[in-house]
Amino acid sequence: MRYSDGFGKRSSKILLGTAYFGDSISKEDAFAIMDKYFEMGGCHIDTARMYAEGRAETVIGEWLKDRKPEEIFISTKGGFPNADKPNVSRLSDADIRYDIENSLLALQLDCVDFYWLHRDDEKLPVCQIIDTLNNLVKEGKIKKFGASNWSAWRIEEANRYARENELYGFSASQIRFSPAIIAPSGNADRTLVDMDKESFSYYAKNNMPVAAYASQAKGFFSKMAKSGESGLSQKSKERYMCAENLDTFEIIKELATKYDCSVASIVCGSLCSISSPDVFPIIGGSCVGQIEDSMRGADIALNANEIKKVFSNLM
Repeated sequence: MRYSDGFGKRSSKILLGTAYFGDSISKEDAFAIMDKYFEMGGCHIDTARMYAEGRAETVIGEWLKDRKPEEIFISTKGGFPNADKPNVSRLSDADIRYDIENSLLALQLDCVDFYWLHRDDEKLPVCQIIDTLNNLVKEGKIKKFGASNWSAWRIEEANRYARENELYGFSASQIRFSPAIIAPSGNADRTLVDMDKESFSYYAKNNMPVAAYASQAKGFFSKMAKSGESGLSQKSKERYMCAENLDTFEIIKELATKYDCSVASIVCGSLCSISSPDVFPIIGGSCVGQIEDSMRGADIALNANEIKKVFSNLM
């Protein structure tokens, strides 16, 4: 396992995603997944207040209390719109405080290592958001914070305000990022932010770590390797089936053969191998075997030429 202190504290390069804990993944299976992840050197669990309507954080809190792991890194997210009002942002001081207080209760913690704002509202001034987050740092509820699904220009606007007022700013970004691109008609949720060339350049220039969710492109490459196009769901076809991704698939297959590993391991390894910016793929899986497969990617180091081939749209 490779590690980095990009988040301000030692973190494994691969983060464990928990979106389905307490939902389609039972508490027992979630415990087994976290046990295996920790056994293989993982130490950064990524969750959110809205995952399984709060049950994911509860499961993680129970695991932390039962296992008492050392050197664990916990990050969670808040500020996600309510299901009945998806177009109404929840980034007021009261909303953010409500979410973090409930996250801490569910996780059975006094403070989280890292706090993400799950969505942005570009109509809101960044000053009030940064002020709230700085107050939470001062109160000892969070150590550092970042932006999930925020554009690079909004992060820069927020951090400029923070610099001018001697405050903490966003120290990392969490966006959708994998070797696959989203097909032109494949992204129905316009509140999601994808990695692009301009953003990649911004994060590299500003030495800002990136947590990459959907890092396996919902299993697109692995399913293509196992069953071809017939193994893909209709949603996966709409989101990822395009000429660019099929070309990348051929490159990944060649690398999997070269490194004698699975396609899933190469996908994770390719992201872990990017050093500027420092990239942390978030992995998920419904069983221990899938977690093991992805985790092996942390020990695969692609060379600069191989990285450029996989991420030709960014470099």
